[in-house]
Amino acid sequence: MLLFTSDLDRTLIYSQRMMSNFPPATATIVVEQRDGEVISMMTEDTIALLQQVYAHTIFVPVTTRALYQYERIHLIKELYPTFAITSNGGTILEKGCPNEDWAKLLRKRIADTSIPQADMLRHFQTIRSDAWLQRSYYMDELFYVHHVDTEVLHEEEYQAIVQEFAVHGWHVLLQGKKLYVMPKVLTKEAAIEYIQQFCMYDVHIAAGDSIMDYGMLAMADIGYTPYHGDLKDKQPSVLANTTYSAHAGEAFTKDLLEAVLQLIIKV
Repeated sequence: MLLFTSDLDRTLIYSQRMMSNFPPATATIVVEQRDGEVISMMTEDTIALLQQVYAHTIFVPVTTRALYQYERIHLIKELYPTFAITSNGGTILEKGCPNEDWAKLLRKRIADTSIPQADMLRHFQTIRSDAWLQRSYYMDELFYVHHVDTEVLHEEEYQAIVQEFAVHGWHVLLQGKKLYVMPKVLTKEAAIEYIQQFCMYDVHIAAGDSIMDYGMLAMADIGYTPYHGDLKDKQPSVLANTTYSAHAGEAFTKDLLEAVLQLIIKV
């Protein structure tokens, strides 16, 4: 049996902009909407392949999305995976319900390793600037996502913020125009490590496109990352277990899922 932990956005599902940038080979199907607006899509091919993968693996969706954002993705919810991980590891869903034991364990780890959220926020207020900070969101009472103007927030200032918060147990990461501020122990790999004790499997496969997926790929037996992702550009070191794909967009997803199906035959 295979354990397949996969990021969602830009790994399995794509925005309309990404689909336009990397035109798919088959028709697209909407897999997420918000107030009637199309948010994310897959293709006929990749949906069919994912359904096959789901039927023959322990498929665990892993995302930095907040729980309510994950629950909008109706295709994934309809698969009803035994485990799903949201909030960058902050919430583990077991048969659709939050695992309270993990929630308690994680919050104790956060309390033991970082300054309280209120103290962090007060500290952030002393260094933030209205010139680059546009809006902020507090996700699942775990971490912040700040939308910033990257033309104003310069690299030197960003690196100073990273170093400033690191000593307080908080990780700061700029992804595109989103500045994430989260406890250092809030990671996808920590949540995966927790659920592994409840899974019987022979090989762990992981897939993801961003530096937030680095730890998840590093802990897996086999990893996959797309050409369009930023992991390859920001990673601390090359992962020997990971295929750095030449494919981008839906072509990567199709290639990934076909590779997983081939591995199922071998195990």
